[in-house]
Amino acid sequence: MARQATIARSTTVAGLGLHTGRITTLRFVPAAENTGVRFVRVDMPGRPSIPAHVSSVVDTQRSTTLGRGVAVVQTVEHILAAVQCLGLDNLEIEVNAPETPLTDGSSSQFVEALKEAGREEQDAEQEYVTLKSPVAVEQNGMTLCALPAEEFRISYTMAYSHPVIGTQFKDMAVRRETFEEEIGRARTFALYSELEQLLKAGLIKGGSLDNAIVITDQAILTKDGLRYPDEFVRHKMIDLIGDLSLIGRRLRAHVVSIRSGHALNVKLARAICETCGIG
Repeated sequence: MARQATIARSTTVAGLGLHTGRITTLRFVPAAENTGVRFVRVDMPGRPSIPAHVSSVVDTQRSTTLGRGVAVVQTVEHILAAVQCLGLDNLEIEVNAPETPLTDGSSSQFVEALKEAGREEQDAEQEYVTLKSPVAVEQNGMTLCALPAEEFRISYTMAYSHPVIGTQFKDMAVRRETFEEEIGRARTFALYSELEQLLKAGLIKGGSLDNAIVITDQAILTKDGLRYPDEFVRHKMIDLIGDLSLIGRRLRAHVVSIRSGHALNVKLARAICETCGIG
């Protein structure tokens, strides 16, 4: 069995929050074995702590938001995907705002910061979830299931009626090296037709071509071109990895997704916890 791990030293990432447009600072701090991953709102009285667990999910519209009481942290999925795929089990993530830095819209800056912080192995063994039978959820024509397997693997199909996006498919085993090389740099994206509504709602004040890909009816708008030919489906895989990390243990399963988003990802995480008796 592999052993649990944390980072060797603290490290900081700062950047614009997507919705407030304000600079947000996030600090990764080593944690003792069996602590798990948790967010700490250092800007609030008492520094409330929010476990990175499916029981903490309070919203899944356009991102995954965790909360306990009045304390919330929005857009945690890109961070948690990096933590998961770098093999880190115990970590405090201090944040001084209700949302995390979006950075460039991918997981890459979080990956680099955590790598620079170093990895420290601990004495306790990592905890795994191994399925004995399939676990499946569905909603509004979307399907997501986890099949028994010896490793964590994702097969993801995204299908948009939008002429520029269309249908994309990606299948791969999720390991540190594959995440860094093939998934982690994929950026979030938005349809141009959705932006006006979001702005009117007081959202995405920090959104720009520096941290997202914008898609019009005829073109893809990005400052430096696509990082992968199928960057959209790869980013969806980042979201799925981050959301499923909320199970709180390492998953050994073949996850097959047909058009799933945050709400369905979290629904599957809850179903796996219920099926496997994880509190």
